[in-house]
Amino acid sequence: MEIIEKSQQRLILRSRPWGVWLAGLIFCVGAAVPIWFAARYELVCRHEVRVIDSRCRWVRSGATGVQITQIPLNRLQGVGIIEQWRSSRGRRYRVYQVHLQTTAGSIAFGEFTRDRQNREAVAERIRRFLQQPQHPPLTLVEDNHWWGFLILAVGWGLGLTLIFIGAKVLVLVFDKSAGVVSLQYSSLLRTEKKTFPWHDLKDVVVQLSCGKKGRVSARLALELQNGQVIPLRFYYSSDVRGTQALQATIRAFRDRS
Repeated sequence: MEIIEKSQQRLILRSRPWGVWLAGLIFCVGAAVPIWFAARYELVCRHEVRVIDSRCRWVRSGATGVQITQIPLNRLQGVGIIEQWRSSRGRRYRVYQVHLQTTAGSIAFGEFTRDRQNREAVAERIRRFLQQPQHPPLTLVEDNHWWGFLILAVGWGLGLTLIFIGAKVLVLVFDKSAGVVSLQYSSLLRTEKKTFPWHDLKDVVVQLSCGKKGRVSARLALELQNGQVIPLRFYYSSDVRGTQALQATIRAFRDRS
């Protein structure tokens, strides 16, 4: 919080919500990241009269471009499921992905998922096609774009809400000559103002909060004569000393005759 004006009769402070703006920006940018990894997979396999002409066409399309691989069936050795361990919030779980085994290496079909039954079903359909030369053409499609766009919509919704509505510039005015104390909160979309008489102000207090790791954070609040306490922000700051110094500045102005 910065001092805009300081005199015998007026003290004006302004606080810009840099942290909230940054959080909103992080939500918007971070939500766009999954779009780069979301992809659409397509596998089309056909048995032809001549074995040498039988092949599978593997296609992966995403934000980074389109990859196409032609796989002759005589080079397709089989299909398997790759298993990996992942962890989230201290809990471990398994994820599965279908892989086509070829003479040139392994090719992934689809993303990793916890749904093992789904991956087993996909692998079984490919196996049946490979084992039956008279099997009709096989077409498999897996489109993962939807979850990328879902995360994008949610992230942008939260991020833009923080930037345009949640992030508010606070202008705090202590005016002895006018006998008022006012708080003005201005976002990009609207402005709110609260005003009360100077003699209703009892004190300026520092509210402390202790996090899970023992870290202490603070925020300023106005205490009124009727016992009501008005926090200046809904969030706390890690700058405890700066908050306490600001409290001392306001108290010094209040007590100055």
